[in-house]
Amino acid sequence: MQPFLIRISSFVGYHYCSLAPRGNNNNQPKIKGLRRCSQSCISLGELTGAMQFYPAAWLKLILPAVVIAVAYWGRDSADDLGREAQVLLAYLPYLLCVLAAAMAYQFNRGRLILAAVGVAGFYWLVQTHLQDSLAASGVARIYLGLTLALPVLGFYLFVLKERGVLTPIGAASAAGFAALFCLAYFLAPALADMNQGASQYYAAWPTPDYVMSQGASLLSALVFLIGCGALAMRHEESEAALLGAFVALWVVAAQLHLPSVSVFLCTAAALCILWGVLRSSHAMAYRDDLTGLPGRRALNERMKMLGRRYTIAMMDIDHFKRFNDTYGHDVGDDVLRLVASRLRRLGSGGTAYRYGGEEFCVVFVRRSLDECVDVMEALREEIASYKMSIRDQTMRPKRSREGARRRGATRLAKDEVRVTVSIGLAERGEGILEPESVLKTADKKLYQAKRGGRNRVAS
Repeated sequence: MQPFLIRISSFVGYHYCSLAPRGNNNNQPKIKGLRRCSQSCISLGELTGAMQFYPAAWLKLILPAVVIAVAYWGRDSADDLGREAQVLLAYLPYLLCVLAAAMAYQFNRGRLILAAVGVAGFYWLVQTHLQDSLAASGVARIYLGLTLALPVLGFYLFVLKERGVLTPIGAASAAGFAALFCLAYFLAPALADMNQGASQYYAAWPTPDYVMSQGASLLSALVFLIGCGALAMRHEESEAALLGAFVALWVVAAQLHLPSVSVFLCTAAALCILWGVLRSSHAMAYRDDLTGLPGRRALNERMKMLGRRYTIAMMDIDHFKRFNDTYGHDVGDDVLRLVASRLRRLGSGGTAYRYGGEEFCVVFVRRSLDECVDVMEALREEIASYKMSIRDQTMRPKRSREGARRRGATRLAKDEVRVTVSIGLAERGEGILEPESVLKTADKKLYQAKRGGRNRVAS
């Protein structure tokens, strides 16, 4: 296993980008009198123009990594199991894949269904066609086709967007998955027959304790990095589940000579997918789709578990309805995403929630009111200093290369505005002991900030 881990670690690198806030400006946005534009967009930088990375998303890989490690080292105990337990264990990957696919269907998660089908198919091929020596020509061809299909299908699932199950796009995604498998599985072995160099490049057993060919290993390592990037950009448990399942199957293909490795590691892959389905269903219930922040239900659950020391902040976007009516709901949604992106990076022990509409709530655990006032004041200044360009979408070049050459040309007829927020804070203390009472007090402080002129913090 150690050489295999060394091969993986040699390909792993970490890099991310951060966005610095601009200078402070507390001026009120001038909404009244701005030109209405039926086809406009808001230039929000990290929201629309650049990829946003969340390195903390890699922490979601901890549980899949633990499952894979336990499965790998737990395979040594397979001989200690009774006959009935071994029979049940041999069918366990199928049972878990069926369960994961059924649950994914209920939650309309097409990618996880395809992953469950892929894991079950991979396990079936290993159990029925790869139990003989790879020295046999027919077995070697099947193995090569399988090891090349694995990274190809892994790449497909990593870059594929979730489009549901019983939809035309969902059906097309499933057809593409099947087509890629057939292409890789049946045509890839021909690569080894091209010339002697290709034959060595795609030959099994490049080292005594590693079965997968160099070509398939390099391709798998590249796909692993792509999966890490997809996880950092999308920040979803389903990405971590797919990446965990991919690594588990990679271990099976690379360590195929070890006893019981396919049973235990394919079980681990199925468990990763099942975990991804459960976490996705949790996100559907507790996370706001538009902003990516936890929603009202998550806030209600959090308030039940608060201790004796905490502060709650209520925040509202100033003049949001007027701004939304002027530029349209799409632009209003982008404004909500902008504010949410700042709240997501808040830190200082604060957890942000989408309370509803243009309102947000931040819960600070074990923080005093004075500490939280400084944090929210800095947040208010950061949001108020962000300049947003409202520009006519019809003037944008249709081709991205032309747009890169003419950067700034679409800013001819633009309006620059700033979004501001009003914030109210309240701390648990005498006469305010229940979380609901603290939240109501923070809400009253919020409206006090609005009556005082908006774009300010009241406590």
